[in-house]
Amino acid sequence: MLRRIALLLLWVACACSWAAAPERPRFRIVGPAQGLPSTEIKALVRDAEGYLWIGTADGLARHDGIGMRVWRHAPDIAGGLPGNNVQALLVDAQDRVWVAVEGEGVSVLDAARQHFRALRKATHPQLGSDDVWAMARQGDAVWLGTYDGGLTRVASDGGMRHYGVEDGLPSPTVLALAVDAAGVLWVGTTKGLARQRGAGFEAVPLPGAEGPGMVYALSAQPDGLWVGSALGVWRHADGNWTQPAWAPMFQRPNALLAIVTDAQGDHWIGSQRGLWYQQGGQAPAPVPLGGPAIPRAISALLGEKGDALWVPVLGRGLGYLRSDWRQMALFQGPEDGLHGAMYRALGRAGDGGVWLGGLGGVVEHLGTDGSIAPLTDDLLERLRNVKPAAIAEDAAGRLWIAHRGGLLRIANGAVDEWTAEDAKAPVPPGQVGFVLPARDGRLWLAAIGGGVQQRDPASGAVLRDLRAEGDSGLGEADIEDMVLAADGAPWLATSTGVLRFAPATSRFVPVAAMGAGRVYALAFDGPDRLWLQRLSGLEEYRQQGDGWRRVARIDTRHGMPAVAASALLVDARHRVWITTSRGLYRWDPRQQRLAHVGVRDEAGGEEYLDRAALLRDDGLLVAGTADGGLRMVDTALADPPPRRPRLHFDGIAVRRHGRWQELPARAGVQLAQQDRELRIRARLLDFDDPAANRYWARLDGFDRGWVALGSSGERVFTGLGPGRYVLRMRAQDAAGNPSAEQVLVFEIPPPWWRSPWALVAYVLAGLLLLGLLAWNYRARLHRRHAWQLAEEKRLLAEQASQAKSRFLATLGHEVRTPMTGVLGMAELLQEGPLDELQRGYVQAIRRAGEHLLRLVNDALDLARIEAGKLELVPADFALRPLLEEIGALMAPLAARKGLAFFEHIADDVPVAVHGDRTRVQQILLNLLGNAVKFTEIGQVTLEVEALQPQGIRCVVADTGPGLNPEQRERLFRRFEQAEGARTAARYGGSGLGLAISQELAAAMGGRITVDSTPGQGTRFVVELPLAPAAAPEEEAPVEPVEPVRDLQLLLVEDDPIVAQAIAGLLQAQGHAVAHVGHGLGALAEAAACRFDAALLDLDLPGMDGLALARMLRTQGFTAPLLAVTARSDAQAEAQARAAGFDAFLRKPVTGAMLARALGSVLAGRTPPA
Repeated sequence: MLRRIALLLLWVACACSWAAAPERPRFRIVGPAQGLPSTEIKALVRDAEGYLWIGTADGLARHDGIGMRVWRHAPDIAGGLPGNNVQALLVDAQDRVWVAVEGEGVSVLDAARQHFRALRKATHPQLGSDDVWAMARQGDAVWLGTYDGGLTRVASDGGMRHYGVEDGLPSPTVLALAVDAAGVLWVGTTKGLARQRGAGFEAVPLPGAEGPGMVYALSAQPDGLWVGSALGVWRHADGNWTQPAWAPMFQRPNALLAIVTDAQGDHWIGSQRGLWYQQGGQAPAPVPLGGPAIPRAISALLGEKGDALWVPVLGRGLGYLRSDWRQMALFQGPEDGLHGAMYRALGRAGDGGVWLGGLGGVVEHLGTDGSIAPLTDDLLERLRNVKPAAIAEDAAGRLWIAHRGGLLRIANGAVDEWTAEDAKAPVPPGQVGFVLPARDGRLWLAAIGGGVQQRDPASGAVLRDLRAEGDSGLGEADIEDMVLAADGAPWLATSTGVLRFAPATSRFVPVAAMGAGRVYALAFDGPDRLWLQRLSGLEEYRQQGDGWRRVARIDTRHGMPAVAASALLVDARHRVWITTSRGLYRWDPRQQRLAHVGVRDEAGGEEYLDRAALLRDDGLLVAGTADGGLRMVDTALADPPPRRPRLHFDGIAVRRHGRWQELPARAGVQLAQQDRELRIRARLLDFDDPAANRYWARLDGFDRGWVALGSSGERVFTGLGPGRYVLRMRAQDAAGNPSAEQVLVFEIPPPWWRSPWALVAYVLAGLLLLGLLAWNYRARLHRRHAWQLAEEKRLLAEQASQAKSRFLATLGHEVRTPMTGVLGMAELLQEGPLDELQRGYVQAIRRAGEHLLRLVNDALDLARIEAGKLELVPADFALRPLLEEIGALMAPLAARKGLAFFEHIADDVPVAVHGDRTRVQQILLNLLGNAVKFTEIGQVTLEVEALQPQGIRCVVADTGPGLNPEQRERLFRRFEQAEGARTAARYGGSGLGLAISQELAAAMGGRITVDSTPGQGTRFVVELPLAPAAAPEEEAPVEPVEPVRDLQLLLVEDDPIVAQAIAGLLQAQGHAVAHVGHGLGALAEAAACRFDAALLDLDLPGMDGLALARMLRTQGFTAPLLAVTARSDAQAEAQARAAGFDAFLRKPVTGAMLARALGSVLAGRTPPA
């Protein structure tokens, strides 16, 4: 085999034993871009929750894997950091962070991370100096080592004690402190080492040292207490001192400043000249950290579980080495031994190594020991213009290189080439992208768009030539990948699906069960299991009988991106590795988990070249990256044991006044009522690959299920209503390890009107309201019942009133009718020859009849008033004539009783008013009549004056017996008199006059009042607000009507007594009267005889008087018709006139009334009703 493999020096020129993946530590840098305040880092520590605390020259920082929280000195903030240059850090048993700031003592940050408590020499004299250089925790106590101030112990209760040279310290300047596994405090000073003993300290000489020496570092590690001195390195374990062989390497000026022992027992060393790695029994080797090759001291290292490491990198930031760094390696450029770049062609070497085909025809060999050797210079020159696309070594050691122009074979230093233009054994047209040696020694190659060939590797002869667009079954030969099955037959991933070679027919046939879509990559896992990749995801097929069946699909639901695979590989544990342009993924069928296996450091790329990946027999995965390097992953290395990463609520903030305000991240958070936008942030404190950590959240009663948060770990809630909320969060690190579920309870108080007290008030108010409603309902029910009762009473009263009205009307009718006979007969008797005794009898009959008639009229008026049917007839009338007429009527009555009657009318009394003249007269006559009736001696006076603003005031005064208060109260009641029955018995009367007068006054808008004192008379005041009116024109004097005699009259009356009385009165006046008792008789008489007038009763049997009048007028009866009726209703006269009557008379009638009515109608005049 013509090749030359040149072995390179091992990494950093030391003879290390290589694992499958060469150990090349690559650090991910966390720098200022991620919020680091300064790249000069002096202290590193982890707290109880897992946060990383970083002490820098420009402030204190806390790192959660994604971002930083920074504390710096702010002069205007009390309880803040006193300075920015942090020299030492410590986390005590209470999870408080102790921060030593240059020249400012120590500041203790509370566990809530809110405030600093300062320990200064000025306030705590036990602190020997404000320049604290070292700190250590011993149980609950904290030790502080100072510059030139000795040592101070701070107890858990805050008590402090100072230790100095007098207590056994070699020097008052303490540079380092450490507590060993036995709990003993060790002190490193500028003049040597000391150990705690009893109540003090004792100096401890370093074995073999020429003197005490300055102790720079003390570090308690799993393998013992390490001491870094100016004279070298010592280790104290199990009571014995040892000094490694390489200890002299770390004498000043390269003194050890920090050391970490990893899980393998190897050591990371920070010295005055950088970082070193010591493995096994080998000497420590320097570890390049990037940047200029300037020796820089590293005074702080922090180891993590699983071989992870934090290292300060001055000028760049803080470097982090992943816990799985041994599993991965990255080769880039000449510093790692590479001679080329862009390695698109990777092939297995016969010795277990890997052939690398890079840009510009550079072909190199990667040995199993990690060495890299190129081909000879002659061969490299021959390949200068070749762009390898595939490379393979056959069983005889011949090297085959496929490229865009054809196929090359290198054997025994000679190079053979076949192109598509060759006449003998040409390659298919297009780029030859695949070369695969089969188990039978033959070679399969494929050209994209050209076809597939089988060749004899010894002669290069073409054994099978299957071209595109022929009957080969290749179609357009759009080939994405080619693999060999267990029987050596090629399988193709193409744009139309999966094709397999059928030797019997020497053509490719599609595997229908695998679909017709484009397939980007194939990989067999044994003879009956196949994996393929499409944009829709990763698919697993199993051969069952003569066919294939899909048994699994891994798609975006599992986290698989919808991207084309660059290559597909299956390791010995049946895990599928997928290289893509978005990184390296691994699907573990046993765990059913997809992992993004990314390094994510600034040096290595995550974009992989197409078809540039292979898996060595020892499990080493080698893949070419788009940045020109090689990524190697040891797939055979055991997975780290499962662990439980720590999830914490990192921050709670609410938006207030347009900005976010942080709240303590603790359970039972109480928000303000107006807080409606809430942000909750959680952090999974696993630093291997924070961007690959995944978070889920669920708010009980709000979310239906777990809500994926991606890698942000942040959830924002808006518009949450008042209530108690329970937020649950969980997470998973990049390796798939789940965290324990964390629960945060927070409350949003309701507004005051929904607070518990308000609800209680609402309940009480509701109960009160219900009570009020019940009371109101009962009251309403009571009112309804009362209303119903009142309504029933009203109806009954109305019915009674109507019955009374009907009764009174009937009574009036029935009384008027016989009274007509009584008064008429009395008048006839009075006109006859009577002696004085008989004449007295007749006068008594007339007075009794007239009194009975007044009673009936008063009762009818009262009935009208109660029924609301009293109708006033307002009109303009002259006031003085009415008053004079009343005075003329009352003066004789008063004189008859021997009383003086005075009438006084004031000058301001209006000449005329608008009102009902008859009712005004009725009121005054009633009052004056009563005054005359009840006054025995003295006088009766009527005074009339104007009423303001309008109307009249009439005062009726007498000198009668007067009234007491009780009598005055009953005065205007119906059927009541001053002294009741005695008054009625003495003076007569019904007791209705004043009641009716009061009702009439009220109907006219006025009133009647009384003022009386027993023995001093009575004074009635009538106030009637009548509107003033224009004085009516004076009527011409009416000539007295001459009595008419010798008339032929028709009298229609059904009552024979009334008819006899009326006929007698008429006959006494010289008239001839024809009487009939009903309407038919009247019609017959009117037809047979001529009459000068007819007097008709309205209430006749059969045909009433109104109908009779109409019939008479219809028959041509033109003589006057006079209605003589006992009806008392107001409508009777109007109805009579409408029926054709010329006059209207109410019973009882007198001869004078009959004479006036006849004279009027015969003379063409209509008398008043």
